[in-house]
Amino acid sequence: MSLLLTWLIVLALVGVSCFIGADRWRKSARRYFLVLVSVFVCQSMFMAVSPGGRLSKARPVLEADRAELLLRFGTSLKVLQLHLLSLTGLSDGASRKGDVGKLSEKDFYEEAKEVLQDAVLKSPDVPILKAKLAIVLGDSGKTQYKPLLLQLSRELASRKNTSDASLGKALLLLYDSKKLSLTSASELAHVFKDSLPQGWYREAVLVRLYKVSGAQGNYKELTQDIQERAYRLLSNFVVLMVVVVVASLIGLVVILVQLFTVARTKSLPEEHGQALGAVPWNLKTVYSVFVFWLATQIVVGNFAPTLLKSSGMLSSGAIAVACATAILYLVSNGPGVLYVYLMAMRPHRIGFLEGIKLAARVGHRGPVRLILSGIATWCVALPLVMVAYFLASKILGSQGSSNPIIALVLETARSANCFATLLFYFTLGVLAPLCEETLFRGFLYRTLRKSFGVGTCLFVSASLFAIVHMDVGALVPLMCLGWLFGLVFERSKSLLPAIIAHGLWNSGTFTLVLMIFGS
Repeated sequence: MSLLLTWLIVLALVGVSCFIGADRWRKSARRYFLVLVSVFVCQSMFMAVSPGGRLSKARPVLEADRAELLLRFGTSLKVLQLHLLSLTGLSDGASRKGDVGKLSEKDFYEEAKEVLQDAVLKSPDVPILKAKLAIVLGDSGKTQYKPLLLQLSRELASRKNTSDASLGKALLLLYDSKKLSLTSASELAHVFKDSLPQGWYREAVLVRLYKVSGAQGNYKELTQDIQERAYRLLSNFVVLMVVVVVASLIGLVVILVQLFTVARTKSLPEEHGQALGAVPWNLKTVYSVFVFWLATQIVVGNFAPTLLKSSGMLSSGAIAVACATAILYLVSNGPGVLYVYLMAMRPHRIGFLEGIKLAARVGHRGPVRLILSGIATWCVALPLVMVAYFLASKILGSQGSSNPIIALVLETARSANCFATLLFYFTLGVLAPLCEETLFRGFLYRTLRKSFGVGTCLFVSASLFAIVHMDVGALVPLMCLGWLFGLVFERSKSLLPAIIAHGLWNSGTFTLVLMIFGS
């Protein structure tokens, strides 16, 4: 933080000098200011993605959510197995092998344990990861895991933080006692509900707690709730598969149609100018806009966590988290759109919508055709991005997205709060597409198109789109998405289809999270 403050002081002093003195001095100061901001952005981005950086610290927490996904599916399959056995009259012997909260011998536990152990090794100072690993070890029922379980619980119990210490002591009592009184169970239940987020980990400890304490009413109610949610997860998974398969088939048809109908001859330069319109600003303006926008994002990204933590918004419920996310997104990305207007369009007296080619009608294409183009692009994105994720995991060893916002999305999904859910849909499905498509397609791609061919413009804009997200695990899929959004912008000559496709992708991803992790 001290380095950041030093940078801000230096940039502020140089920035002030851009507006005082003679014209020659001001021009020189502005050039130096742009260079300094560029160095600041490059250094900050390198530090963020380097080991121990701000973004690398988010991955272990997301790994715990990946482990929870494995455990949820394992629980659902176990419930389904018991249901099928009951239909065949074989449930009595099978049910004695484990409770509803247990997984089958199919090693979902083992895989989840490995994921969490890796997360703990990467972030040994994050207590919630140790707690989740201890719960998985204890709930697996394997005696060889008990020494590590007790070690993790004692480490938590010895922490200075009262909440962490209480959680550690509660885990020790739960997994090191064969019987607990109802009074002790009630106290431990409060500790677990206060310390653990909603989801599999909390359910696992409560199931065991109610069982060993003899709280049959609570035990029966919770296990029945777990059963219902397990059936719902499996049904949601089937629905998701059907939607993905149907949309992917439509996307493949669109791809084949485009391959066979795309023009085989190159369009003339004057035709490009007529289609997208030659912009009066140059690449230096584009560079300035992006550098200042990234610098704004970096400053906000460094100060926002401290401000949010001190304000208590992230611990004030799902609505507060959703509001904080929307505000944070506007403060981080809204200035980028403002810079586009102030630095590129206003000096040349060009309307904003005209400047980014956001139109509901282009030639013979009306709003319906443009909207359908956006939907078709989303359908095409499904199979292509799935292939991109598969290739990235197999060839590059990618482990998926590590975007910190995923943790906030998961928290909202678990809360089942209607208003928070709608606010997240608005942030991810409306705000994000509007801001990002304005910057990367309406501004960057259109400016590049003034000087370069389609292939070069698609590659450059898609690459920057992926890099700016600073999500190494999703770099290849993001490039694929950026390429598709740029292509539909090129073909439709309007930004509207790209915004719709982008919004559908973000909303679809959020819907997927809701259907899997939702309460």
